[in-house]
Amino acid sequence: MTKWTFLLSLILTIFLTGCATNQSDVESVFQTNSAELITKDQKKLQKLLIKFKTKLDKRNPKNFNAKNEKKIYTVLNDFNKKLLLKYQGDVLENYKEYLELAFSKKPLLNRNDYLILGLRYMIAYAYDTEDFHNVTALQYDKEKLSILHKNLQVLRWKIKVDRDETGKYLFLTWQNNWQIELESRLSLNKNITYDDIQNLASIKSNKESLYSHSNFSFEVILTQMIDTVENSLKALGEEPKDLGISAVKFFIFL
Repeated sequence: MTKWTFLLSLILTIFLTGCATNQSDVESVFQTNSAELITKDQKKLQKLLIKFKTKLDKRNPKNFNAKNEKKIYTVLNDFNKKLLLKYQGDVLENYKEYLELAFSKKPLLNRNDYLILGLRYMIAYAYDTEDFHNVTALQYDKEKLSILHKNLQVLRWKIKVDRDETGKYLFLTWQNNWQIELESRLSLNKNITYDDIQNLASIKSNKESLYSHSNFSFEVILTQMIDTVENSLKALGEEPKDLGISAVKFFIFL
């Protein structure tokens, strides 16, 4: 090997090694940045969930336990802390148990609390917040995040339409008060006149009118949650799938 051949070989080796190192560094930085974005998504979900609880309890004031209110806000702010509720003497430990109870058609005290904690534990499970701090995006579980994405879509639908054994809505969200009152009267007497409608408490007091817009703020918050999880999935190179109405109607929580 001549002197010039040796030098050329040495330069080429150094160049290729440098390229490999730089590519590895770039991939490492990319994975770290993606993990940071996903962590921000999880923090955003926490804030949205707190906002959702505040609205839910205000709209359904008889459906939460005031004694647990502060404790629930604590576990929503700090995912390292837990609050496990009991039902019929059994401790509920996973999000499916909470969500199944929240949407049970049977009478249930403090239904709001089961829904909120179900959401909280479902988010924590998907983002692995209780096990370790993910340094790179590769440490996040795509399947868990995909399940969260699907479950939130199902929940967005169910919270609008699900009713209990007596036909009453499990949660009041989009409905105006006069609509609930009218539905209650219609269950007792189908022959309702226009004057009867005008004398509904919410309308008579001028708090609402027949032209009042429905409350879509709950759906907006849940849609923001879904979009946030979509961002996390895209950061992992996944393309999220939207469930159609027909699928959502018959979908169960995964």
